[in-house]
Amino acid sequence: MKVYFIIAYRNILQRRVRSLMLAASIVFVSVIFSLLLALVHGVQQTMIANGTALMTGHLNIAGFYKVSQSSANPMVTKYPELMKYAKENIPEADIIIDRVKAYGKLISETDSTMIPMWGVNMDQEKNVLGRLEVEISKDPNNPADLSKLSESGTLALFEVHAKKLKVGVGDMVTVSLPTYRNMTNTKDVKVVAILKDVGMMSQFNAYLNAKDVRELYQNKQDSTGQIMVYLKKLSDLPKVEARMRKEIAEKGYTLMEKESSPFWMKFDRVAGESWTGQKIDITTWEDETSFLKWIVSLLGALTFILTIVLSIIIVMGLINTLWMSVKERTTEIGTLRAIGMQKNKVLWMFLLESLILSVSSTLAGLVLATIICQVLNAAAIPIESDAFKMFLMTNNLSFTFGLAQALMTFFSLVIFFTLGSLIPAFQAAKLSPITAINQS
Repeated sequence: MKVYFIIAYRNILQRRVRSLMLAASIVFVSVIFSLLLALVHGVQQTMIANGTALMTGHLNIAGFYKVSQSSANPMVTKYPELMKYAKENIPEADIIIDRVKAYGKLISETDSTMIPMWGVNMDQEKNVLGRLEVEISKDPNNPADLSKLSESGTLALFEVHAKKLKVGVGDMVTVSLPTYRNMTNTKDVKVVAILKDVGMMSQFNAYLNAKDVRELYQNKQDSTGQIMVYLKKLSDLPKVEARMRKEIAEKGYTLMEKESSPFWMKFDRVAGESWTGQKIDITTWEDETSFLKWIVSLLGALTFILTIVLSIIIVMGLINTLWMSVKERTTEIGTLRAIGMQKNKVLWMFLLESLILSVSSTLAGLVLATIICQVLNAAAIPIESDAFKMFLMTNNLSFTFGLAQALMTFFSLVIFFTLGSLIPAFQAAKLSPITAINQS
């Protein structure tokens, strides 16, 4: 084995210019592939971080309450019992909060907009809603303070809605909510904070005090929209979800069928079902953000297509290089075969050349890609285009390149490039010793 490795290594050195050009091409492909994977993973991590701050826990105890067969109210009644269950029976949980769901109109002096809203309890939200960045107020007399949502008559909204309504911190906005009894209630609230946009999800969120939302909807204090459970380890999600479904059903609650879609996409189906009362819907962060998964899927598909195209180009160069090597070394191959080297050993010798080139070049590309990712993240490159901000769901480019992405890049490229060398390697192994020696 050592002898074949030395022969392959010396053959690479003997044709160092051609080998360096091929190695540089492999490094380039591995860097591009790594950066694209890091971007896709960064978007996915951003989706989890922002999604679980804005609109969903890792796990949610939600549901619908129907006062009549044609109604569909996204609420959980007598939620303290379920909150107590979550706190006492989910040791994997890190944070447990509840939010009240609402949908209505925000009205300023110049404009209005329909928007989903959340009623929040700020004493629970420090490590959840507190993750979001708050815009610095332009009015020194009215500094932005998200913690003021603990007071009645307050509102926090994102830049996209603040610009549309032409409001800033300290301005008054009227909230108009259609109640479940076909009435419309209004309340004047003060803007206490404007949050920096985090892509598409900014379009679907604004935050009020939970008591104000219950007051506007004329709901009891023991009702809420959903209980949001944040786990210490996201890998525990499947087993915790399965256990929750079993235990909550055993407590006598009626559960809805599992459906991988956000709650607002279930209204029509639930309203068309012939039942009344409460049904509990246990969902995950993936269910509640499923309408955004196409972004990660699209980026993943583009990464795959681009990498395949680049890899095919490099493989063609590798095959061409090995073809030239076979032609130049025909006499050498014939001599080796004449002194007893078997066909499979000749094949292995050429595969080793390809393997050495692909392994060393891919590793160099991974190291370079890791450094580039660190530099880009440290630079916090802002995204200027609003369209890209919405698409990537972040204000800055974020690259997450971990062990999983490195291993995927390494094995994918090494296997692909090594397999590409099989054709010329087989051709070399098939050469007849007499023909090869006599060939000038």
